[in-house]
Amino acid sequence: MSFGQTRQEPVQYVFGTTIFFGLKLHCDPRALIPRPETEELVQIILDREPSDKMTVADIGTGSGCIALALKSNRPNWKVLGLDVSSDALALAKENAKEQKLDVSFNQVNIQDQVDLSGIDVLVSNPPYIPMELESTLDKRVIQYEPSVALFSPESDPFYFFRRIVELAKEHNVGRIYFETHATDINLLVGTLKSIWLGKIEVITDLSAKPRFLRLENV
Repeated sequence: MSFGQTRQEPVQYVFGTTIFFGLKLHCDPRALIPRPETEELVQIILDREPSDKMTVADIGTGSGCIALALKSNRPNWKVLGLDVSSDALALAKENAKEQKLDVSFNQVNIQDQVDLSGIDVLVSNPPYIPMELESTLDKRVIQYEPSVALFSPESDPFYFFRRIVELAKEHNVGRIYFETHATDINLLVGTLKSIWLGKIEVITDLSAKPRFLRLENV
């Protein structure tokens, strides 16, 4: 690999680590690089969920960053990390071992039937970038980060959101937290309202952009 190519590799992958919510995590192309916006999602959950004991499932856990950050700050919570990628799960398990955090990571394809019985809260930062926006992304993202974790299906850009909401409704999950693509959030809310009969709240990020959703079964 030439020096020019090496410089294109994200620095987190070059050094093999990143800091997320105060945790030093292993970071490599098996999963997306944890973003600062996702730290905001973790803080929102911690602020909105005061219960000392409950069960949380992180769907599309990737490196495990969300699940591990939640467990680190709420040690009495039971936290699960679910992902379709065996490579991502291997990375998440390495991070859990390194941090000495008891999070259960399991391989799950949400397109199949998934048993979410007993889950109080779902959280997900699912693939949400429309394929037509691929050319607008940083080349380092396209070249190095796993596309399966980035892009929504071309024919159904909200598929993963709808599927997670359907599963939550089927299993009487009380709350769902999403990170999403800010420019599409109003259309997404309209889509989810046709499935979810409870409250849907739009939450802005620190740049005042609508980025997060909180769904509550009221």
